[in-house]
Amino acid sequence: MQKEEIKYVIERIEYIEKIYDDVRITFNKNPKQLKDESYKKKISLLKQYQESGQWLRDFSLDEKGELPPDLKRGVLSEDGLYNLICDIEQAENERKDFLFNLFKKDEILFAVIWIVIYVFGFGNADSLSEAVGIPKLITVIFGILISAVLIFFIKSNELSEHFGLCKPQKTAKHFLYYVPLVLISSINLWFGFSFETEVLTAFLSVLSMFLVGFLEEIIFRGMLFSGMAKNGIKSAIIVSSLTFGAGHIVNLLLGAPVFETLLQVIYASAVGFCFTVIFYKGKSLLPCIISHIFVNATSVFSLQPQNEILVAAAAVQTVVSIGYGIYLLTKADT
Repeated sequence: MQKEEIKYVIERIEYIEKIYDDVRITFNKNPKQLKDESYKKKISLLKQYQESGQWLRDFSLDEKGELPPDLKRGVLSEDGLYNLICDIEQAENERKDFLFNLFKKDEILFAVIWIVIYVFGFGNADSLSEAVGIPKLITVIFGILISAVLIFFIKSNELSEHFGLCKPQKTAKHFLYYVPLVLISSINLWFGFSFETEVLTAFLSVLSMFLVGFLEEIIFRGMLFSGMAKNGIKSAIIVSSLTFGAGHIVNLLLGAPVFETLLQVIYASAVGFCFTVIFYKGKSLLPCIISHIFVNATSVFSLQPQNEILVAAAAVQTVVSIGYGIYLLTKADT
């Protein structure tokens, strides 16, 4: 090999050696620091150096005696780099918590467990709130707690994109600028408003509805649909939609009228279908979360219409939701 080529090899080895030493020393002294973005890039560079075949070529040159004897070459030791990368990966896996291990083992079971926690938790929280004399207080506390757990879990395990907590991958034009979604979201504006509720009760009610919108999208779309999608998109869309609608049956336990609840199950399933398709096509839950929160929050002050109007509104919401979802499913991905 020519001197000029050897010069570049030496410069590369010296550069990689500095990174190798930095990562190795940090791993031995303070392994948690390797979670910093700067160290993630360094580890990625070391992996790339090893897996690209460049390490093997440099190692062969060293074996042939073509590298200077005084060159620091710890990164070229037969097992040094390989063992370091393996140790880092093993330590990272050991640091994963119980929730992550359950998630990796069975995403669908993970989603079902959260659905059960959510449904029974919120159902009982409302009753407990009434018992303490402050409506929605326990509901809000419970919602904040499980939201915090989920957000921490998602962020600490870098699952934001997996659960759709990111920008849509397609432009608003692809989704008809979300006009049908805006129409669906405005349902409670059609009936008029009443602001006679006490300030504290109203505040807690809006906050609880905010939490419900966020949690239901994360659980029914981000978790259940994402977990089932690996085994088939069609079945995942159907189950996620129907499960979301059926979940509203719990309102019966809170004293909601049977007719209104059954009607809600029907149009909620349709809206769930629409939301699921939006998530599937755009890989983002943000439009669904915003829409869901708006519907929930405005329901706190919305007047209760007569059954005939309620049925008509539910029919419009169902037709628009299903039509919009079908349009997005059949639209070419351009």
